[in-house]
Amino acid sequence: MRTGTSRPGFALAFVTSLVFGLITSLSPHEARADDANEIDLKLFGENVIQGWEGCRLGFWQANRNPDEDSYAYVFFAPIPDGEALPGWVKIGEDVLEVSKRDIGSADTGMLEPFQLYKSSDGKLTLLVEIYDQTRSGRGIEINDGRVTFLRNDKFPFPVRVKGLNGCLDSFDDSAAVDDAAEAPSGQASGLSLGQPVDFDSLDRIPPPIMRAIASDAPDCEPENTPGFSSAYSVNDDITLWQIPCVLYARNASSVFALSWTYHPDHASVLLFPSQPGSGEADHAEVLNAVVDPATATVTSDDGGFDCGIRELFQLRDAEGETLEFTLLEVREKTDCDGIETDPRDYPLVFDNR
Repeated sequence: MRTGTSRPGFALAFVTSLVFGLITSLSPHEARADDANEIDLKLFGENVIQGWEGCRLGFWQANRNPDEDSYAYVFFAPIPDGEALPGWVKIGEDVLEVSKRDIGSADTGMLEPFQLYKSSDGKLTLLVEIYDQTRSGRGIEINDGRVTFLRNDKFPFPVRVKGLNGCLDSFDDSAAVDDAAEAPSGQASGLSLGQPVDFDSLDRIPPPIMRAIASDAPDCEPENTPGFSSAYSVNDDITLWQIPCVLYARNASSVFALSWTYHPDHASVLLFPSQPGSGEADHAEVLNAVVDPATATVTSDDGGFDCGIRELFQLRDAEGETLEFTLLEVREKTDCDGIETDPRDYPLVFDNR
């Protein structure tokens, strides 16, 4: 556990119409005006809870699972002696503490359907709404809910959540451990992608994707290609896009970007990490990219008839509400000896599986 300052807490309380008024008073135009007005909410996991295995009140993003995803929580409060401590949330690089403001009781043996948390300086408010909750062997399961983050001079940030008010040691989780141990090689992230939806024109690509490429991958020139692109569903909220960049005599390059259904005016270009120790910077473009949706991997073959380099990347959860590529394997043949060689048979020079 951290020492020094206490860590943010999460609890539930009834909210007044004044809070709802703040949420609804912003016009759509105002809510998209500037990224500086947006709350930089980050999902977190062991990097914040630091191995706490006891009872807790926790909320995680509804399309994630804290038992499988490295970053899933939006709120976490330990319950060491039957009563929740102040809880933790992460905004930007800061772990903040929030405390529950009691203004009523559910009187049903369940959690209050509305709960309110605030930071000690009063700048951050969390409104918790619990729509569906049930009892189980480990406590109260929150099957559906919403946490709305409100911060001074920032637009409200709502997150659909699931959660638990209870103790992990109240049930047998050995089956989950066994399942994780049997995960196939190359699928450690637990992610898979939907089958590709192909497009034959850049007009079909959302404008935020094109703006992100122009800003963060300026060497990519999709307008000078035929415009063939593909979209892969990651989940109900996130889509992975493969966009063409440059066509060469034997090769073609592309970039990959993310879009979010709940944040339609935002997109992010993903970087591919370079081999550790190579001295090369991470890069946005990859050559001859081939996507395997089942394992969420991208293979890049940068070579010719008899020599070259083959890299294997995997899309994985990253801190915050995003994803990133991890380099799994590099194979390279430097001797261009005139002998035709399948890139999969190049000598292995880096293995991160």
